[in-house]
Amino acid sequence: MMIPFAFLPPRLITSAAKKLVAVGNFMAAMIPTLKEELIQADIEVAPREWMSIALVTALSNSVIITALIVVIGFASRANILHYAALFGLIMLPTTFATVVYYPRIISTRKTRRLENYLIPAARQLLIELKSGVPLFQAMVSISNDYGEVSKEFRKMVKRINSGVPELDALSDASRESPSFSFRKLLWQISNALKVGSDLGSALEAIIVDLEREQVDRIKKYGQELSPWTMIYMMFAVVLPSLGVSLFIVITSFLNIQLPDLTLPWGGSLPGTEVFLVGVVVFLIIFQLFFMNFVGSRRPMMV
Repeated sequence: MMIPFAFLPPRLITSAAKKLVAVGNFMAAMIPTLKEELIQADIEVAPREWMSIALVTALSNSVIITALIVVIGFASRANILHYAALFGLIMLPTTFATVVYYPRIISTRKTRRLENYLIPAARQLLIELKSGVPLFQAMVSISNDYGEVSKEFRKMVKRINSGVPELDALSDASRESPSFSFRKLLWQISNALKVGSDLGSALEAIIVDLEREQVDRIKKYGQELSPWTMIYMMFAVVLPSLGVSLFIVITSFLNIQLPDLTLPWGGSLPGTEVFLVGVVVFLIIFQLFFMNFVGSRRPMMV
């Protein structure tokens, strides 16, 4: 089992978390959706155990960071205990929130991978059924070459081979899937099997619906690009260039000097250099964040 941003080995954290299961049970009650998120993220851990793991990870990371900064302070003969306490306090809630929301992050990534291949897989399933192939054999045929969709169908095929009825296998898969579009496809198949209607017609209807939703997402993404582009131009191009130019002109005319930055271990850095370096660091972080943000909102196009 992978624990995000854990400095200690997962086995050690899991062992220590067993002693805090009661606390984890109390915290898990505050997040009623956690059980569903863990199932959809394929994390085979109970909610109370996951919350206790999050607590142990946060505490251990906080202690390790604090101790590391204290050791650095002693080695450099600088009094940085307040920095150690500050970073330790910041690390505690940050790590805890990261571990708690990690299943949701995994589910979001899984949803994108599922929806990337959902329409072509559904078309292949429709072709198989229209050709007279039984549903089970059609499910076997799309258990490869369709990424995350094939992985989900392989799970269903494995369950059916082990003796689970098709309807139960479809129901379990829809409950475990984080993608609403994929669940709609499985619900449509299940409903057609229950009422005895034509599976081909049901699949045709859901494919048309999925294609319409995909077109709507693409149009919506295109409409969002204009304001995001303007925000990028403002913060990554206009403000840095004009802002730095105005800063240099104003400080030169008014003879203003930024105070030097005193280092904890002695010495200092010129304030102007610190400001310019800060601008560069801000631009790098902003551009990386912006590219990741825009890329994460881009709909999959098949």
